Amino acid sequence: MSKRLSREETAELIKGMKGRIAVTTHKNPDGDAVGSSLGWFNFLKKLGKEVKVVYKDPIPYFFDFLPGVEKVEVVGEPEVKEEFDWLIITDVSDPKRTGFESINAKKSLVIDHHITAEPFTDYAIVEPEISSTCELSYHIMKLIEPEAIDYSVALPIYTGIVTDTGSFGYSNTSPETHFVAAELMRKGVDPYFVIKNLFERNRINRFKLLELVLKTLSFALNNRVAHITLYQKFLKETGAYPEEAEGFISYPRSIAGVEVAVFFKEIEEGSWKVSLRSKGKVDVAQVAKKFGGGGHKMAAGYEVKGELKEIQEALFKELALSFEEAEFKELSS
Repeated sequence: MSKRLSREETAELIKGMKGRIAVTTHKNPDGDAVGSSLGWFNFLKKLGKEVKVVYKDPIPYFFDFLPGVEKVEVVGEPEVKEEFDWLIITDVSDPKRTGFESINAKKSLVIDHHITAEPFTDYAIVEPEISSTCELSYHIMKLIEPEAIDYSVALPIYTGIVTDTGSFGYSNTSPETHFVAAELMRKGVDPYFVIKNLFERNRINRFKLLELVLKTLSFALNNRVAHITLYQKFLKETGAYPEEAEGFISYPRSIAGVEVAVFFKEIEEGSWKVSLRSKGKVDVAQVAKKFGGGGHKMAAGYEVKGELKEIQEALFKELALSFEEAEFKELSS
């Protein structure tokens, strides 16, 4: 297990890093993953360090406005064979979830905010109560060198906070989150520029995909669970990219009476990604953990192989137990 660090200890560790540094994040990167890894890449460059950012999967097109995005090296191979002195992994605790089987580095550090995080690196800082890895990264950067947080650092950090807080609408948004956002705006970040690039450049293909996915809408556990499914054939039929399904889970989650929304995404035949969203009654991070995944109380996920019907039955059984546990706690309080 990793040596757990405080913000101050992490700042000192990063400040003292010498040699070649690799920065990476989880496969199928989302806003917090891209924002935190690019933020650190640009920040470390400002400090004069030798750094490279490597991903297993391509970056979704709607992040193409972020400074340094063209510097990301997408490695199709299962291993990063270059030698590094340090590896910084953001927004994920398990090196395997980067998509790489191995990255050749002498020492490693995880910066993460998932409640289920169990890092297997040399060092780690994990703060489950904070909104995002980007918000945590900002605090550490301020301890290292506030002046190095310029626009090229502020923009990706702000973007990751926006996506992981649902544009500051989720329960993980704190007064401190807004304070950090304000400080990033003072660095030149324009909120509408971020929103426009993230959410107002949809291709028509996305809406064709949404139409097919919403037709799969079904319910379970007395309508307390709503679920949708994305099959690979839908992507072929519409010409949509997998990342264009981002946000689809908010539709079943928004239905009155629904406590948990589930999005089943077919990765390839017999392989599925399961995304879970809760309105607070059920801790979906603990449900996902039972299937080898993780996340937060209200947003989590996992990957699994098998037949969809069996995957659904196993999940709904766990969710039923979680509902019973939540109801027992309510009666006992």
